[in-house]
Amino acid sequence: MSRSDFARVALGSVAAFAPTTLRAQSLERFPAAATATEGDAIMWLAQSQGYFARTGIALDIENVRTGEESAAALVAGKIAVCSMNSMSLAIAHQNGIDIKVIAGGGEWVRGRGGTELMVLKDSPLSTGSDLNGKTIAVSVLHGQPQISTQAWIVAHGGDSRTVHWIEIPFAAMQAAIESGRVDAAPIPQPFATTAQATCRSLGLPNDAIAPAYLIGVYTVMASWAAANGDAARRMRTALFACAHWYNTDPAASTDAVAAITKQDPAQVASSVRSVFGERVTPDLLQPIIDVGVKYGILKQRFAASNLIAQL
Repeated sequence: MSRSDFARVALGSVAAFAPTTLRAQSLERFPAAATATEGDAIMWLAQSQGYFARTGIALDIENVRTGEESAAALVAGKIAVCSMNSMSLAIAHQNGIDIKVIAGGGEWVRGRGGTELMVLKDSPLSTGSDLNGKTIAVSVLHGQPQISTQAWIVAHGGDSRTVHWIEIPFAAMQAAIESGRVDAAPIPQPFATTAQATCRSLGLPNDAIAPAYLIGVYTVMASWAAANGDAARRMRTALFACAHWYNTDPAASTDAVAAITKQDPAQVASSVRSVFGERVTPDLLQPIIDVGVKYGILKQRFAASNLIAQL
């Protein structure tokens, strides 16, 4: 993936998003892309719950398998905004592609739970060293799920350089473990809760990176942001306001998330719910850059502020 600005991205007034504030104007439509997972739900929810509309925006969102697909469409100019994982964004920057963050997606907060590194219930695997030489599924090679799993393996006595990594969609990871195609996988919610029927957790790989950081982000090309600054600011405001609504009342979004992920609402309600970024600051992105350098995914350290759109 892969070109470079200091940024201040503030939430602004969430109170301005009372349902009565719908603008009396035609909506500006923009093509977008996101994955249909709870960890990537804010773009879908901001659309379905009217947050974009209240800023005069409408998105035509394409359901894609991975953030890599979204990013490829973004770079090709096929869409205006997309979700992607933070490591893919850092790789893009390293390779000279000027993609900028306008809002946070899924945020890891230690102690809240979330993505689980899972194996079969009767598997003898239990520590990082047990995973040496094993095959582990990730949603995208060299992305954030792989890096966090590498960090967890090392932190628990293993050698992540010996692991074989293959790409499998989140929704298919449980079946891949059950069939023996892979030995383990970092599975996000709500899929991890469903997988508990046949699998068990070794731990929380995201804990190995930092107590808090942005796993995913919503991004635009720098050139698009320069030409459409007002629209980008309104998108950011809608995404942050929707994140605040979700974070403060996750139960209110259960049915909508179930529709996005094609899960039973009861499964969503019983799972560990996501946390979404209500701000984008360098301290929430620097940990993923630093761990990327540590494990050889990134060539050298750079300031996370270079990734954030100046709106």
